[in-house]
Parts: sequence; structure tokens; C-alpha cells
Amino acid sequence: MKKVKVENAVGLVLAHDITEVIPGKKKDVAFKKGTVIRESDIERLRDIGKRYLYVFDEAVEGVHEDDAGTRIAEAIMDRHMEAMPPREGKISIKSTANGLFKVDTEMLYKLNRIKDVAVGTLPNRYPVKAGDLIASARIIPLYTDEKTVLKVEKGWKRRKMISILPFKPMLSGLVITGSEVYEGRVPDSSHIVEAKLKEYGSGIMGKVVVTDDIPMIRDAVRDLFNRGADIVITTAGLSVDPDDVTREGIEATGAKTIFYGTPVAPGAMFLLARLDGKYILGAPACVYFNRYTALDIILPRVLAGERMSKKDAAMLGYGGLCTYCEVCQYPACHFGKGL
Repeated sequence: MKKVKVENAVGLVLAHDITEVIPGKKKDVAFKKGTVIRESDIERLRDIGKRYLYVFDEAVEGVHEDDAGTRIAEAIMDRHMEAMPPREGKISIKSTANGLFKVDTEMLYKLNRIKDVAVGTLPNRYPVKAGDLIASARIIPLYTDEKTVLKVEKGWKRRKMISILPFKPMLSGLVITGSEVYEGRVPDSSHIVEAKLKEYGSGIMGKVVVTDDIPMIRDAVRDLFNRGADIVITTAGLSVDPDDVTREGIEATGAKTIFYGTPVAPGAMFLLARLDGKYILGAPACVYFNRYTALDIILPRVLAGERMSKKDAAMLGYGGLCTYCEVCQYPACHFGKGL
């Protein structure tokens, strides 16, 4: 490969893609690697800002950016992913499933310390849909040496640096607590929670409205599980009010509380419990007021099959502060994208 002036490149083979950028209109490949430069191309190349080109002169040593990027992408990919064809030296990796994207940040950091390698990903625990872009892989120069690519392939293949946990099609049961709803004084707003569940492919198998009574809450939760619910969510309760007995009702089923309270705002009064291996999510009252809360952070993890602990609750504080943006962009923001 050699560097030549544009006017001297006629008849030679281009060794790299050339991108044309028209501000506000387009950014695309104008000349692809392998193009034989013609006399009629000279003016356009100059318009793009090219005064010199890299062209093939003789056998090239090393791995071209397209091949290197493809091999790096294949080394880091896991199930439920596919690599797109090279574009300007970059390989885009997309999801083939609806699920929770996960990334080992320490492994990613080590990967990007390798000379010439550049891999970017979505944040950890980002909910994705089939077709979403989740990562990209490339090398910085036009060519890199074979040992660099081999280092990635040997060190990262099948290591699950990035992965997607598909959402499971669970059946959900809802228990709506509160005397005000039970007595018909205020309308039931549980459709808000139903919509969130359906977005993740979870069906609603039953809904029970109860008053603030421990035995009623206990029996409603047990009944929903007996009828086939995979998870149960209690709503309209969990606050510091002395008449709120939702937690007591959940624990009366024999369920073990994993944590009660999270460093998440909004959603501090969230409860997570397990009964016979199945989760009970105690949603605080803020789910009916705030668009996104701790429920939107924890629910995808449960539906993706993650097993959560008290330690996980403490770690939710990192990225757990909603800034109530005037125009909400969730999930394309920091909220819930912690460690």
C-alpha cells in the first residue's frame, strides 16, 4: 500500500473506504475499498477534501480493518446476536431477541487496552429489542497485525463479555391493595403496571383488589400463585403510613423478603420477596405518579431470569437517581444502568 496524490491515482485500486459527509444531510461511503480510480472521480475526491489516497501497490501485510473488525465482533459475540457487514471499517452488532443486555465492564476495559482495538457497547443491563444496536467493533488504523486479532480471539472468545438474557414469557398476577380502591372511592390504576408487563411480553393471568388487611393480601397472593402466576406484583401500597400492611401481608404467605427499600429515586419503598422460588414485587405508590421508578429497573431483571440479592439492592444506587428530564428519553439514559 502506498500514498499517492489524487491526480496520480487514476487506474490504481483504492485501499480503504472514503466517507463523504454533507452536514445535516448525510454521512455515507462515497468510494469503497477496491474501487479502481477513474479520471472522472478526481474532482469529486477533491470536493470531499482528499488530496492524497492510499492505494494497493503490492501484497499487503497485516489484517484489513474490515476483516479485523469482523473477527473481533465474532470473538466477543454471544447467543442472540448478529454482526452486520462492515461499514467504514466498523462492524455493528445487533440483538436478535428482546431481552436484557449485559456487559462485563472489566473485560471490556481490558479489551480496549489492546493496541488498535476499539469496542463500544450499550450500558450494562440495558433493555433491548430484536434489531437494536448493542455494540460495535473495529480497529483504529486501516491495517493491524495478525497477533493483535489473535490476542482478542484467544482471550475473549466464548467469555461472555457481552450477553443478552431474553425476557421470559411469564404470567403475572396483580394484587391491588388499599381500602380506597377496594371501596370504590378511587379508580383502580393498575393498567399502568399491566402496560409495563405487556411491553416485556408478560401476560396478565389475574388481578385481585383487596383492602388493607393482612389475611386478604396473603390469600390473594397465594391464590394467584396457585392459579399459575409466575410472578406476583402488589400495587398501590408500600409506604410509611401506619395503616399500610402490604409487607406484612406478603410475608404472611411464608415468603422471604430479600430486600425492602432501595437507594432508587423514585421507588425507595420497593420490596422484593420470594415464595417457593417465585418472586413477589411490592411496588410503591409512586408507580402511579412517576413514569419510571424502581419497578422499571427491577422488573426487567426478574423477567430476564436474574436472581437478585440484598447486595444487588444496594448496588442500585449507582445510576438510580432519575433527574426528571423535561423530555423523558428512558431507557436511553443513565437511570437504572448501574454496575
